[in-house]
Amino acid sequence: MPVDVIMPQMGESVAEGTITRWLVHEGDRIEKEQPIVEISTDKIDTEIPAPTSGIVKKIYYPEGKTLPVQTVIAQIEAVETREGVISAVGANGRSPLPVTAKKAEAVTAVKEIERAAEREKRYSPLVRRLAKEYAVNLEEIKGSGEGGRVTKKDIMDYLSSRPGAGSAVPPAETGQKIYEKEIFIPLSPKRKITADRMVQSKRTAAHVTTVFEVDMTKVVKYRDLNKDGMTREEEIHLTYLPFITLATARALKEHPLMNASWKEEGIVQKNTINVGIAVSLEDGLIVPVIKDADKKDLVQLAKDIQDIAGRARTKKLKPEEVQEGTFTITNYGLNGSLFGTPVILLPQVAILGVGAVVKRPVVVDDAIAIRSMMYLSLSFDHRVMDGANADAFLRTIKERLEKWEVSAYGAKRSSPPTGYGGVW
Repeated sequence: MPVDVIMPQMGESVAEGTITRWLVHEGDRIEKEQPIVEISTDKIDTEIPAPTSGIVKKIYYPEGKTLPVQTVIAQIEAVETREGVISAVGANGRSPLPVTAKKAEAVTAVKEIERAAEREKRYSPLVRRLAKEYAVNLEEIKGSGEGGRVTKKDIMDYLSSRPGAGSAVPPAETGQKIYEKEIFIPLSPKRKITADRMVQSKRTAAHVTTVFEVDMTKVVKYRDLNKDGMTREEEIHLTYLPFITLATARALKEHPLMNASWKEEGIVQKNTINVGIAVSLEDGLIVPVIKDADKKDLVQLAKDIQDIAGRARTKKLKPEEVQEGTFTITNYGLNGSLFGTPVILLPQVAILGVGAVVKRPVVVDDAIAIRSMMYLSLSFDHRVMDGANADAFLRTIKERLEKWEVSAYGAKRSSPPTGYGGVW
């Protein structure tokens, strides 16, 4: 019995999706819930699971095709199994055959073939091509993808780890055109969507950026004092981003104009504070959202950020986890950048850019001291607010971070302590 695979609607405002990669081929045998295709929308990148076990009968559209939601993109011929009977309906058109002792050896052989096919279909076309070009035995590589699937990064890491190997350089990607003086690289669906959104934002919002310098010395001391304990007791890797997210969420409560959107009829202030955290992927960015960020303490925010960043990179986010953001933070300091001028994520009215924390000499009480310093840059929509509003908001964040209370982390917490960030 044929079962359709459709382009799902990944959110109320999503009208279309792009097929970025097929994980199976026509004729492959698959299991229910096995990832069969990767899709990309303006909200999320994710893997679509098989609705039933069976054989891939038809793939209707190629990779790179953008289609409306609810479009049938593939068809699976169901494979039913019941005690004493094996039915492989569709691929060969045969009727179910009773399993008897005489057929035991044949059934065993078929299962071996199926297991071999199962291993083979776990590899994407790109992975198989890289393995062939680099003469790599994929069985020797431990995969980091869904269900242990081997990824391109796994192959590159494996090649780099070989004795005497230099940095592995992958061959030109499919679709690249190499000329004498240049290389043409086609746009990936995610890059095309990102480009469209950024151009729309710059054309729509009146972008202005203001920058504040923040003394992070107390935050650095708190982190150094408590990061090992939090790793041991909470299983989180404590970075600077949760501190900044907490200070920002609390500042948004005091400056609600920053937590708003623009409409031609007026300004819409949001009653909830949902902070989006920009996460860098191989082919672009995605912004998962921490809901009600102002109601969470440092530990919970650290857990949430670690969780959503990890699942964003493994394409495990749910559609609702990239929706309803009211303010965004982008941490380019992770790559060593000191400050930048980020582009507003519409329909929001501002975005906070976080620079690297670096030690440098500064003047403190008319004396030169070595302090851990950081730049915060705020791009805001000048249609909604003026520079004074933006500067007041950044000043509130700066004061909270610079007054952070340096205290030891407690193993047991009956309620959110005031010690997580000084006086709030």
